[in-house]
Formats: sequence, C-alpha cells, structure tokens
Amino acid sequence: MKSRLINSVLASCVTLMVSLSAQADQTINYPDKNPIFSISFPDKWTVEEADQSVSASSEDELVNMELLALDAEALDSAVDIAKESLEEEFEGMKFKDAPEKGELNGMHVVFLNAQTTMEGVKMAVNCCIFAPKGADKFFMLFNVVPFESLEAHGEDISKIINSIKGE
Repeated sequence: MKSRLINSVLASCVTLMVSLSAQADQTINYPDKNPIFSISFPDKWTVEEADQSVSASSEDELVNMELLALDAEALDSAVDIAKESLEEEFEGMKFKDAPEKGELNGMHVVFLNAQTTMEGVKMAVNCCIFAPKGADKFFMLFNVVPFESLEAHGEDISKIINSIKGE
C-alpha cells in the first residue's frame, strides 16, 4: 500500500515537473542596463526588443503586444497619449467605460479597454499603463486580439500582464 502511494506521488511530481518545464517563459528585463521592470512571455511566443520597446506575438500570430517605455514627465497625459495612439492606429475605435485605475505588483496601473473592427473581424484592443514607483520612465502595453481567439489566449494575456514587475 505504501509503495503504491509513493509511486503515485512520484508520478504526480514527475507530471507536474514536465508540465511546468513545458510552460517555461521568456523573461525580459527592461532596459537591459538598470532595468525598471520585467515582463514574461510564453516560451513559444516571438519576442523582439528595441531601444524603447518590446514586441511580442503568439505562435499563431493572433495576439500582438507592443510595450513602449516613455519619460515620466508624460505620465499625466499618458491616458490621452494612449487613446490618441489607438485612434490613429485603428479606425472606428470604441472605448469601454472610463479607464480603470489601481495597483499591480507595486506599480500604479491604468487599464483602457476598447474594441474595433479590422477587415470584418471584431478586435479587443487594450492598453495597460504602468508607472513603477520612483522611476523616471513609465510604460504602456498595447494588446490587440480578435474576440474569437480570447478563449484560446485569454489566460496567456492575463499571465503576461500579471508577470510585469517593477525592479
């Protein structure tokens, strides 16, 4: 009886370790020198870093994210900057309600949610504005995803947003 229980526990541990290693993440510290935040993307996503941004897309390219770092002086107008940028990029943008404000992982955060239609496909468009306390930069994470694929990618998107930490 004991050996069956031990074997069962060992098998469960091996299964858990295999599933955890299969879900390894790519963690980006930004900027490389003297980072102000980190963000993690699923291992199979394509991630590209540039001087003031990080871009990522899901393996099936249905989810696209762009993270931009901006100087802290612009923080007061960050919501307006985000709305203007989205309206320039996407025709017919409709914002949902007022921006939601709060804290996440010790940072001030504002969430903007919108929707639009691109080439006949209804899209969810989101912007998260993160302000690490005491940093000279803040950053915006833009996310564009077809509503139909939210079921498949919603958990990844949530994990990515919740992975962001101020350094």
